[in-house]
Amino acid sequence: MSIFFTPYLIPILLGALLIYWFGLRRDRERVLFVALLSIAALASLHPVFAVIAVAITLVVRQVVVFVHARRVSVRAALVFSISLGVIVIAVGKYGQSMAHAVWGQNDWVTAHLIMPLGLSYFVFRTLQYVFDHVRGVLTDTSFLRLLAFLFFIPTFQAGPIETYQGMYGKRSLSFDRQLFFKGIRRIALGYFKKVFVVDFFIHLVFGSVMLKVGDLGYHPSSAHPLEPLYYVVVVFIRAYADLSAYTDLAIGFSALFGFRIMENFDRPLVRKNLGEFWRSWHISLSSWCRNNVYFPLYGATRKAWLGLYASMLTMGLWHYVSFTWTAWGLYHGTGLVTVAWWQRTRKARRKALKKRGKKSWASHWVFTPLPYMFTFFYVAAGYAFVSSLHIDHALRLFAFCWLGPLIWLKHLMM
Repeated sequence: MSIFFTPYLIPILLGALLIYWFGLRRDRERVLFVALLSIAALASLHPVFAVIAVAITLVVRQVVVFVHARRVSVRAALVFSISLGVIVIAVGKYGQSMAHAVWGQNDWVTAHLIMPLGLSYFVFRTLQYVFDHVRGVLTDTSFLRLLAFLFFIPTFQAGPIETYQGMYGKRSLSFDRQLFFKGIRRIALGYFKKVFVVDFFIHLVFGSVMLKVGDLGYHPSSAHPLEPLYYVVVVFIRAYADLSAYTDLAIGFSALFGFRIMENFDRPLVRKNLGEFWRSWHISLSSWCRNNVYFPLYGATRKAWLGLYASMLTMGLWHYVSFTWTAWGLYHGTGLVTVAWWQRTRKARRKALKKRGKKSWASHWVFTPLPYMFTFFYVAAGYAFVSSLHIDHALRLFAFCWLGPLIWLKHLMM
């Protein structure tokens, strides 16, 4: 269950704010309070993970200390940290199912291998901390501040994946009334999106269609040709409302304690190409992949397409290791590679036309809405993959997202 919807949230929050702003004066005391409060909140829901995560934090902090002291090489630190991250995600996401196969569902080990939803965010923040130390952009090795950064409960479950320097560099050390009330407004907006829009309105209006099309036995050939497209559009909008609601809550609750957490969405539904979409959708995750996957790979190979595919596959498999998420990553990687090629081609063509004193017909205003519409459609169609547990069902939905409108138009003209 989300920490934002626990029944004791309001009294604990009010008490914590009073202690934080009026009972504690020194910055170290406030950071310690945030760390202890966050760990306690996590431990109340996932006690086993809380213990493991604190141990991982100790190990990671020691790794960067050894790097600065030149007791271990940068390569060894990176290999160890990435391997540790992969193991943590693997055990956290798939350990329980493996334990089911070995010990059965009623075993103690199986019952205590439930990991929190924010596990992947925890791992990516940990890796970002190590990468920034290795690159030399971060030198602070305070264990206390690292605990508060990694366990900060408003951002733990659903991000954003704020950087260590971003979290502390934008922080207000004294009570900021404007920031505080801005936080309250974001909290109200987040609860409205989550409770009313996602859990009530979308479920009430579109719930039957989502259940029908989402069923593994559903076959588009026996339904209205536009139904699969209708389904993925609803799933896409629901995902945006849900994720942006958690971002609003994370930013809002962080602001109450003086932290200015980065925005995670910037009007992604109205972007004219896939590149712009990914610069405005889940910004912290796409930025993480761009900085830590795309740029290093591009720097090593000078192949932009390879970096784009690797980034989107990383993003997909970060969610879940499956054929559907792999297909989703390849789909978006292909889209980004195509957009990059088209932009290079169009730029060269416009340059050539300009030399001849001509104007491109594609610059006419009639064509302006088309890229926005196609980008929205392209991203929505990708939800055919990630809204299904089986690749065959996902491929049927995906195919009819594209074929359905053509079949519908054919029926209209007959």
